[in-house]
Amino acid sequence: MKSTFMKYALLLVFVIIAAGCAETQKVEGPKDNNSGVKGQVFYENKGAAVGVYVYAYDSPFNDLRVPTKLISEPTAADGSYVLKLAPGTYYIVARKRTTGDPKGYLVKGDYEGKYPGNPVTVRAGEFTTVKVSIAKLEGAFLAAPYLPKEGTMSISGKISDESGKPASGAYALVYTDKAMTGMPAYLSKPTGTDGDYSVVLPKSGTYYVAARLKFGGVPKKGEPYGMYERDPEHKVAVGEKEIVTGIDMKLTPFPFDIATPQPAPSK
Repeated sequence: MKSTFMKYALLLVFVIIAAGCAETQKVEGPKDNNSGVKGQVFYENKGAAVGVYVYAYDSPFNDLRVPTKLISEPTAADGSYVLKLAPGTYYIVARKRTTGDPKGYLVKGDYEGKYPGNPVTVRAGEFTTVKVSIAKLEGAFLAAPYLPKEGTMSISGKISDESGKPASGAYALVYTDKAMTGMPAYLSKPTGTDGDYSVVLPKSGTYYVAARLKFGGVPKKGEPYGMYERDPEHKVAVGEKEIVTGIDMKLTPFPFDIATPQPAPSK
């Protein structure tokens, strides 16, 4: 029990550090700045889209699919939003995830729309009007870079729930960093009813493996979460042209709320 506590305590430290450095946070731009963008979001130029987040990027890098801290509050009943930004040039995109979260990878069934007039110039003391149309995505676009189509090496296994039954809709997250935070290097497709997963890898090496029912952001207290437990560091060594099987994981409630400081483990 003590070793389990220590394991999650160490993971918590890594998660907090990574969240502060790299993860997308639901925050707006400077509150004392009277400039930014405002407007409405619509479903394919038709009805108003409610509960949509509008994002601002200072670069079109990676097709606007990297973390940003410039996020609006969810759109109102009429699809309206306001996002305060410092004067500058921005690329605007709107997204609505089926999970309702403002962050995380996009999957089939989510909505996204990029402003066709990008980039947008924001001037001091002014709000630029930006109307965006969103459409339903037909593929897991953000997951695509983490699903290699070719490779001679792989990790596979089964993900089960707390009761030991196969977990459907779970993801295996494969990291190259033992902190196991931020975006995984590779990602499985969601498991089916058998709980089986497989991750194709482009090269040999040491990998660290975890499992969740979602991906992106940091684990929340009570969220089903698991790691490969047959190694104390949750690592898997994959040799050249090696297919590693039996990397099974069990989802159990994540024990911490990262917003609440945890007591030091008793000696």
